[in-house]
Amino acid sequence: MFDWLKRTKRSSRLPSTKMLPIDPALFEQGGASLYEALSNHWALSEPNTYTRRGTGADVEALEKRYALQLPEDFRAYLIHAAPSTTFMDDIGTQWWAASEIKSITDECPDGPPGQINHEIEQEKDAYLVFSDYLIWCYAWAICCSNGPNRGKIALIGGLPDTFVANNFRDFLLLELTDDLAIHQGPSKRESADG
Repeated sequence: MFDWLKRTKRSSRLPSTKMLPIDPALFEQGGASLYEALSNHWALSEPNTYTRRGTGADVEALEKRYALQLPEDFRAYLIHAAPSTTFMDDIGTQWWAASEIKSITDECPDGPPGQINHEIEQEKDAYLVFSDYLIWCYAWAICCSNGPNRGKIALIGGLPDTFVANNFRDFLLLELTDDLAIHQGPSKRESADG
């Protein structure tokens, strides 16, 4: 944690460019190449804290544990870029290893903190929490149901819980550019803009 604070303090002196650290064209292509580029970026920028351990067996174990089929872009991320243990990137997002990912029900047995979104709550067993911000100020979960929210990313523990991206690739793009949208949700974003 303290190494992350030192890096953040050092990098806060630099102007924010909102530039992607990986080729933006990869987001259009998706698939393994996007997540391999992400893994390479993390390995170069955080060599002391990031190690990759994505395997098909890890993904299958996660799917079996929750009797769910993961959305394809999230599945590709887990195989090609997921860390071997919890890893905090340079903006304070902690990325969980596949073995650490849990459903909302398992991660928050007393219910998520904050204001519950009933649309998310109805399928909470189908949402997998895969990442959190600054040691669980709030977290993000992906919908793995076969319903209309499949693949959407929800902010959990927000005020209120809300959807922040339509799929994992969109979430990753927002996260890599440190876009406030992943921290606030659309309603807060609109009021801040207006």
